[in-house]
Amino acid sequence: MIKRIIKNIDYTLAITTLLIIIFSLIVIGSATLEFTDASFTKLKDLNFFVKLLKLDYEYVIRQFVWVLIGIVAMVAVLYIDYEDLGKYTRSLYILNLVMLLAVRFMGETALGAQRWIPIGPFQFQPSEFAKIIIIITFADFLVKREGRLNRFRDLIPCFIFVGIPMLLILAQPDLGTSLVFIAITFGMLFAAGARPALLVGIIGIGLLAGVTLYNVHAYYHSADMVLEERLVEVKKAIGGNSLYVDSDQGVQNDLKKNHLTGSKKDLQTYYDILVKEHEKAHQRHEKFHKYTLKEYQMTRLTIFMDPESDLLGAGYHVWQSRIALGSGGLSGKGLLGGTQSHYTFLPIRHTDFIYSVVGEEFGFIGAVTLLALYFVLLYRGVQIAMMARDTYGSLLAVGVVSKFAFHIMVNIGMTAGVMPVTGIPLPLFSYGGSNMLANLISIGILMNIYVRRQKLIF
Repeated sequence: MIKRIIKNIDYTLAITTLLIIIFSLIVIGSATLEFTDASFTKLKDLNFFVKLLKLDYEYVIRQFVWVLIGIVAMVAVLYIDYEDLGKYTRSLYILNLVMLLAVRFMGETALGAQRWIPIGPFQFQPSEFAKIIIIITFADFLVKREGRLNRFRDLIPCFIFVGIPMLLILAQPDLGTSLVFIAITFGMLFAAGARPALLVGIIGIGLLAGVTLYNVHAYYHSADMVLEERLVEVKKAIGGNSLYVDSDQGVQNDLKKNHLTGSKKDLQTYYDILVKEHEKAHQRHEKFHKYTLKEYQMTRLTIFMDPESDLLGAGYHVWQSRIALGSGGLSGKGLLGGTQSHYTFLPIRHTDFIYSVVGEEFGFIGAVTLLALYFVLLYRGVQIAMMARDTYGSLLAVGVVSKFAFHIMVNIGMTAGVMPVTGIPLPLFSYGGSNMLANLISIGILMNIYVRRQKLIF
């Protein structure tokens, strides 16, 4: 049985995965090092192989341990016929909800989010495995509805099925993973036979709702901030510094509207009016965030469009990432040669912004090489979906490919400053145990489908 599995493995997918992981271990070992001017100068002229000995092997070893655990899990998944997974979808779905609910009560908070459950010296992130479980369970859900996905009302049960765990993840809050669920859902619905026009229409409505939400927020936020600034300046004018009040046309129009002059008494009256207006505007602003996204989430989603508006705040990550990618040039600054990385200008460089390190140290050539490896991985995933012996296997493969494709697109777009900063890691590359384990299990699912693309007798 084992010999037959080994004989039928997709070696292109296996080798591609291995190359991505090896590349990632090198970059992680480099990204986690911090240098002074003196230590950076000493390492700059060493050859590549000597530099390999200077990597931060504490992080490399930790990640390598997770790679080994992931390979064991991948082999275990490969050994089980993927069709058997469909028999346990109800139990898996319930397990998924229990894990996500456990985060609410047992989760550890870090970086403003409650996503991790501590287990001894390790941290377990249920949302990473929730993606795999939703692929397995949603594939079975769609198989049972094959041929009945042509109308919007046919899709409502699908959205509810995926929406329940997605809302639990959004509450952590983890907007990035919630968006991955949406990508998986639409990818699998398309593969299951839902009308493309219907899916495009829903996506269009969603985008329109997003734009509307952004504009409403911009209005409430601007009204709140303008009144807050005006209060400060009017207070200064009451104290004798009336330069802003005298020159601001909006203030002058407001004073005329309320039949007030620039006298100290009238300015105090105007100040009292502004206080009440600001309270109302602030309440509307706060109410908006109570029922939608938080202020920092809205900022993270939109700051990529104008990072220069807040270079020392929300725009810092995107701006430093752009500098790192752009400074790499054609061939890069060389391993351990990235100034943005090793002088710690680039934040969270071993996880979310690891692609920026690739661009800085390995240049355009290194960045494109990694993209080429991901292209091969996704291409093989699509081929496996087409070769699957049944609809269930095909949908499983499409779910995994959708997950990987969305992660790659958003993470690289994020580091290049053309997509929102959502905290989505680069699959098989970013540092993180749960992420690596979940991704290798996903590769195991693809391998499983490929090995059993024809009915094998073991």
